[in-house]
Amino acid sequence: MRSFFFTDRGNAVNEDFAFSTERYGVVIDGATGLVPLPAVSADHATNAQWFAHAVGAALCHALEDGIPPEQALVDATAAARAELEAALGCRLGELDAAAVPSATLALAVMGERDVELWGLADSPLVVLTRSGELLVSTDEVLESLDGRVVELMLERSAGRDLSVAERRALVREEVVANRRLRNTEGGYWCLDPSGAGLAHARRITLPRADVAAVAGMSDGLFRAFGQYGLAPLAEWVRGATYFSALELCDRMRVLEAADAQLTRFPRMKVGDDASLFWLGGENSPG
Repeated sequence: MRSFFFTDRGNAVNEDFAFSTERYGVVIDGATGLVPLPAVSADHATNAQWFAHAVGAALCHALEDGIPPEQALVDATAAARAELEAALGCRLGELDAAAVPSATLALAVMGERDVELWGLADSPLVVLTRSGELLVSTDEVLESLDGRVVELMLERSAGRDLSVAERRALVREEVVANRRLRNTEGGYWCLDPSGAGLAHARRITLPRADVAAVAGMSDGLFRAFGQYGLAPLAEWVRGATYFSALELCDRMRVLEAADAQLTRFPRMKVGDDASLFWLGGENSPG
């Protein structure tokens, strides 16, 4: 197997975690709580960055030690919960859920015969098979919720000369309401210190011999293919390299800077953290 990972800061702080080896790849996209909460770790700029890196590092260590992925995810999340409760001096259930950091998950693990995929929230997993079929796994519920918020922001800001921050303020209540739907029936499932979303992760198992390449991305990079249309997804994934990811991200940042008022490509922020892992089969091109 060949592998690489890539991450690029899109805001003041990069809240993504990305890592890969020839046996596995992981992307975790952290989301800071929308209600104030004391810092969990002095070593990280935000609680979202702490959570993504705490779970990501523990997960990688567990996988390296040969722990099965499902147990590794449970243990890594439980360790982050214990750290949060120790730092804040209270139990998780005593905190406002909207204040607690959460994250997405895109994980691929290469076994001797199978490729196992785990996904939570809107960090897509993309698989290119040797027959040329493209499989994309993401959270359509969360994407729909986010899309409706963007529509409302456009409606409420129409004809008004507002800054990006002022436009976002127009839909803050809707953003908070959506966040309160996390890990609930009828809402969306994600990674958070409770671990409640893990049982609802999108699980896919594919024969390893059928997989040419697999990639996991944060939504901040995936939009380069979808909303921005900067590259054809299947062709790009087939021959991806670290340098092609860097080149794609550079082009995306130029496009976003030219659309700093969010008019050509409606979205909630000018740019977002962009992360990727890629694993390619022994005989895959690129």
